[in-house]
Amino acid sequence: MTTLYIVRHGQSKANAAGILQGSLINTPLSEKGQIQAKNVHDAFEKKSLHFDLVFASPLLRAAQTAAIIAPEATTIFDERLKEFDYGDWDGQKVVDIHRLFAEFFDEKKNLLPDSEKVSHGDDFASVTAKLDDFLNELALNYPTQDILVASHGFTIKLLLNAILEINNLSSLNEPHNAGLTKIELTTSTRTLVYFNRDLTE
Repeated sequence: MTTLYIVRHGQSKANAAGILQGSLINTPLSEKGQIQAKNVHDAFEKKSLHFDLVFASPLLRAAQTAAIIAPEATTIFDERLKEFDYGDWDGQKVVDIHRLFAEFFDEKKNLLPDSEKVSHGDDFASVTAKLDDFLNELALNYPTQDILVASHGFTIKLLLNAILEINNLSSLNEPHNAGLTKIELTTSTRTLVYFNRDLTE
């Protein structure tokens, strides 16, 4: 069985500034984000959980998070783990996007389908398909390993879409910064063990 420990990056400088940060925005961790990642590292140490292998988004905030949590592990940077591309919305204030394009968000500010028609960014289905391939590859190539995956909020949500086949993505909030999700894989099964666990306190 392949066991994935999937962590959203710690708070980035764009997060702290309230800026929508997709695959086109590449800011480092804030001081708070570094502390969050260190707290996750310490929580794993207490459980004597160590990773020989890490898969991470190449974006700086996720790469830094992976390096803090598992500094001695081999890290493979995978483009499929980059954050969802919000297109023209990337880099704008989150509050402005919610106000100007309210029809693409639910009451809890979850992104709704078809935003790419306006933002010219990614669509849910194509990103989910890439992440589905990613999961298949891990189950096939690393059948007995514990693997850390460092990625991004909406990408993790779509990763779970590949596992749970959620018809309405609004039923699942994005994980918070440094939130931990655990998934177990075989070549024929995928099991969500827990979602968005807080190890930072």
